[in-house]
Amino acid sequence: RQIEFTDLGSIQQSSERQQRIEQEQENRQRFMKYGDDLWELRESMEKLSVGLLEAIDSGEREKEEEIRQELRQIGKEDPDLIYKFELEQLQKALMEGRESDARIHSMLASAARSCLPQYNLDGLWVGKYGQHGYEMINVTYVGDQLIAYKVTGDKSVPRGEITFQADLNPLRMKNVVGNDPSSSTSTSTEENLEPINLTPYAAEKWGTSQLPRHKGLGQVAETGFNNNQWMDGQLIIIGEEYFSFAWVPIEQQIFFGRPSPELALKMLREIGAAAITPFKSWEEPPTLDSDVNVLKDYVSSCLEKTTESVEEEMGGDAFGCIWTGGETDESYFQ
Repeated sequence: RQIEFTDLGSIQQSSERQQRIEQEQENRQRFMKYGDDLWELRESMEKLSVGLLEAIDSGEREKEEEIRQELRQIGKEDPDLIYKFELEQLQKALMEGRESDARIHSMLASAARSCLPQYNLDGLWVGKYGQHGYEMINVTYVGDQLIAYKVTGDKSVPRGEITFQADLNPLRMKNVVGNDPSSSTSTSTEENLEPINLTPYAAEKWGTSQLPRHKGLGQVAETGFNNNQWMDGQLIIIGEEYFSFAWVPIEQQIFFGRPSPELALKMLREIGAAAITPFKSWEEPPTLDSDVNVLKDYVSSCLEKTTESVEEEMGGDAFGCIWTGGETDESYFQ
């Protein structure tokens, strides 16, 4: 490990990155974090909504306006509510040709979205696919569509194929009454999935009493990716470090966790993503003017040395960072 590990000092953050970090911190201070505090806020809004309907029915205009104002104020802390509202306003502004307003609503929608855990699952995850063992997936987004591709595969659904997807678009739920986030009296033409209410034991384990969930589609297939088909599924948000996806008809649920860098590297090497052979140590790195094959050899050598280093530091079960749900009396499937 000679030249490969030299000059590995910290990289100074760019002004753009620093600005983005500050904006993310500001957004997280503005919105209520997913958890019991947010569930309590929503319960308060439901109670206020009941009071609003009563005030409307009884003709108490002053009380009605007072409740509406309170709903507007506390509704600003719910990122789900604000994201949906700003998307609606964005669409309206675009249809009316108000480009300046559209940019503002787009920015506000992005701020709320950044605080929603279902939109922050990008990247690599590992879960145990039953008898197929541990597999790695890569989560990405196309608009409000979450798509999970297999990075490692099995005999049924191979690598590169979609293992599941979920439509997170809040606007697919069309309001029948109003579109104001201060009005919690709106109903939907498509039923939302209710969150899963956890037992006290499970709530203590996960730090939340509810698990939000979203409708999705999970892919299944016979050996050789034959007769592949989609079935109803549910994406269940457990926290920042875990989520699960349930294939509803077959009652199969897989829990996913973030792999450690060592585990990710190990799994990628096993599937040949970094299949390399030992290379000589380099007394000095090649320059940018070197032959492309020389540069490739050098990069491969660096990866090989890094792999040797992290594998020496790995101890115990490499999959210890991945929870499978097997050692608990709690069932989170509904």
